[in-house]
Amino acid sequence: MCWFGPGDVRVVDVPKPQLQGGEDVILRVTRAAVCGSDLHLLHGKIPQLAPGTVLGHEFVGVVEEVGPAVRRLRVGQRCAAAMFVACGRCPQCWAGRHPRCAEYAMFGMGDLMGGLAGGQAEYVRVPLAEMTLCPIPDTMADEAALFTGDILATAYTACEQSAMGPGDLVAVVGAGPVGLLTVACARLFGPARVFAVDPIPERRELARQLGAWPIDPADGDPIATLRQLSGGSRADVVIEAVGNQAALELAWRLAATGATLALVGILVDEPWPQSAGQAWLRNLTIRTVVGQPYRHRQTLLRLIESGVLQPQSIISQSVPLSQATEAYAAMDARRTLKPVLHLS
Repeated sequence: MCWFGPGDVRVVDVPKPQLQGGEDVILRVTRAAVCGSDLHLLHGKIPQLAPGTVLGHEFVGVVEEVGPAVRRLRVGQRCAAAMFVACGRCPQCWAGRHPRCAEYAMFGMGDLMGGLAGGQAEYVRVPLAEMTLCPIPDTMADEAALFTGDILATAYTACEQSAMGPGDLVAVVGAGPVGLLTVACARLFGPARVFAVDPIPERRELARQLGAWPIDPADGDPIATLRQLSGGSRADVVIEAVGNQAALELAWRLAATGATLALVGILVDEPWPQSAGQAWLRNLTIRTVVGQPYRHRQTLLRLIESGVLQPQSIISQSVPLSQATEAYAAMDARRTLKPVLHLS
């Protein structure tokens, strides 16, 4: 799947990737997801994205070829990829700050993010593969492991970094894929209630099934609804999971004094709803969240294997790679929630 300009993504033939370094792996992709952040690429909101860039940063597959320095991965092994690469051996990686690694690069996001070709393709070159790839348990379906490299790890990271804890009131703005997985992960941190705000009935129903109290913004001011459902309180933790100005403003208003506001949706040029002084007066803690798959994916795989988490439940359609353009259009128009491309 390649980007050629705003609104122009196409399935085209490109050369099969080759090993370039001793720590590389060529992965034969079996499943790749279309992510909400890919829609920013679709609309040209991310700079330094060259025409012909292969997209996709959520993918799993089978090891096809290994570089000479690869020791812990074998040909034929099923693996899930992290959305970005990091070396795993520098001081930043040792401290768990993988996005600060000098080798940091994200799949399918253009030169701004390191220039790596993405995984919405039959094959992808994976650098630093022993760090980037995580073997999938034999009993686990590809679809169940697919989101551990991005949106499930991002949802879990948002809950962790928001300092969510027992008894908290949590509001998730947006019941799209990452918002729904945030609802699912939030239950692991012991909040008293989780509320999910979304205008689409089907998404609110999914949020309810995952344990949230759904709020329809068409029924009135969501802050008034939240107060009615919570005995007069606003939220101790608010997670913005959309990435636009309206969602940011709503998240800001839902937050109680002293609350934590975690920003998961990609915000590019949206201004703050209030001044820094107002944030200080309200004692808000504002966290911008980048998912941490390296820190959490083993925990997430265990939770999936035990049945505590079932991230594959948010998959709305599975289509061949040849129909990827239509899947992008459907997701952009909110006609589908989370499309997955199957390649074998």
